[in-house]
Amino acid sequence: MISDIIKHYEAALQRLIDNVPIKVSPGTKITNDSVAVEAGRNKGSIKKTRSCFDQLIPKIKAARAKQQQEDSAKPNRGAQKLFKDLYHESLARELMLISQIDELEKDLSALSNVTNIATKKEKNRNAAEK
Repeated sequence: MISDIIKHYEAALQRLIDNVPIKVSPGTKITNDSVAVEAGRNKGSIKKTRSCFDQLIPKIKAARAKQQQEDSAKPNRGAQKLFKDLYHESLARELMLISQIDELEKDLSALSNVTNIATKKEKNRNAAEK
């Protein structure tokens, strides 16, 4: 009977490791309590003082350590979103500055008596191509 209960706990642990739990939400941290709830038991039912869990608790600890290692390898989503937002803000600022430079160059050429040679050559080249 006890071995059947342990099998339920081990099956629950395996579902949590595979990230396909039935009773808890996917991505739940692997703990003694989450394994117990996934197995259909109460929180706190897995205790170190109970000898029947002597083999299960080290498996849970190992799975928790592996999950934490994998989570630390993933990039921080908050930081990733922050960098993306900053990137888009900088692009918008660059486009605004390019537009402003273009307007100022047009204003300067309208106020100046000096004709830009490069612009004159481009106009001549465009007229010759037509």
